[in-house]
Amino acid sequence: MNLINRARLLSLAIATLVSASILSSCDEGDDVSPAKGDFAVTLAIQGSEGGFTYYTVPFLDVMTGTLSAQNTEAIEQPGYYDYTQIDRTLYSIGGLGATDVHSIIQNQDESLSEVGSATFANSLSDLVRADDDNLLAVSLSSESDQVVFYTIDNNTISVKETFSSPASNLTTEYVAAYSGLAVSGDHVFLSYYISDRDTYNTPYTDKAQVAVYSYPELEFIKVIEDDRVGPLGGFNIKAGLFADEDGNIYGVSHSNPANGYSQSTKPAGILKINKGETEFDADYFFDVAALTDGKTISHLKYLGDGRAFAQINRDERAQQGRWSDSPLETAVVNLETPSVAFISDVPEHSGDGRRLAVLHNGDFVYQCIPEDTGIYVYKIDTKNLTAEKGALVEANFVAGFFRFD
Repeated sequence: MNLINRARLLSLAIATLVSASILSSCDEGDDVSPAKGDFAVTLAIQGSEGGFTYYTVPFLDVMTGTLSAQNTEAIEQPGYYDYTQIDRTLYSIGGLGATDVHSIIQNQDESLSEVGSATFANSLSDLVRADDDNLLAVSLSSESDQVVFYTIDNNTISVKETFSSPASNLTTEYVAAYSGLAVSGDHVFLSYYISDRDTYNTPYTDKAQVAVYSYPELEFIKVIEDDRVGPLGGFNIKAGLFADEDGNIYGVSHSNPANGYSQSTKPAGILKINKGETEFDADYFFDVAALTDGKTISHLKYLGDGRAFAQINRDERAQQGRWSDSPLETAVVNLETPSVAFISDVPEHSGDGRRLAVLHNGDFVYQCIPEDTGIYVYKIDTKNLTAEKGALVEANFVAGFFRFD
């Protein structure tokens, strides 16, 4: 099964969670009214032939009523897109054959506009902030023997420079699959795992591997390894690496079958690369299994001050359904203490098999949770460890949750 079919299978499985009645919610010919507000939610809606269209819609309020793309002005994108926000700009990153990237901004009247786009030779694996003026994109494709980096002007989305490096620097066995990207000072860190391009099996799970490049030259320096855990990140969730406000880099390892792994041979844990260094800190190890009674962290979003929002798979790896991205519990992780605090007000739920679509705003995280009766917004208090149930969401799944402040 190839990458396109695998990702489509994940999306189709997720789509069965909600009613088919939303599929015609954005029919052409409906009267369209302006949509405004500081929140923006990207609603993925499946059409009658199985494909998805993404509608990025602004909202004034996400805690009452229904969030819908029906009869509203929205940024509409058919196909497959991944969404991320950097500062006050949203970026939609094409996949499954789409190789384009689009930027979306909020206008003065709180409506949305698409203001720039760029097209690449292959789909981008990810897009992150590199420095005050530039974004950094990477393409790590099984169809190419090169790791390709692009520096991109963060105002115009135009490509400034392109850098290529042999993928054989990462592995000569099977292919290197992307799992995370982070920039700290004059280094770029790229995490990956080894995958069979035909079966998607993961034959090597006995160590974490991160490729280190210089910045801004993007020259390959070395691969660093750590055998305390298995590979970092997983299929399509883009959460293998993140940087804190001080420039330290953290790597999350779970080797979950629920996130694509065919085997798990090492404990789950979080590693650290200290600012200015290019090796793992041998004295730092966040023992996920010990702190969660044998569970694993599937998704993690850094909040600041050493704390992170986590989605924790409650099943032991031997009991997980492969590719299921479930069952998940919500928690706040303290990387310094270390500790894990679960939030019981958020029900157990399934993930979307892709980048975690949550909004961090102050002490709160907004997340859309699929339940038996539909998808609902939850406003999660990360300090008091409570949550409030909000609006119903008319979508097959939510691909992005944002706010313009």
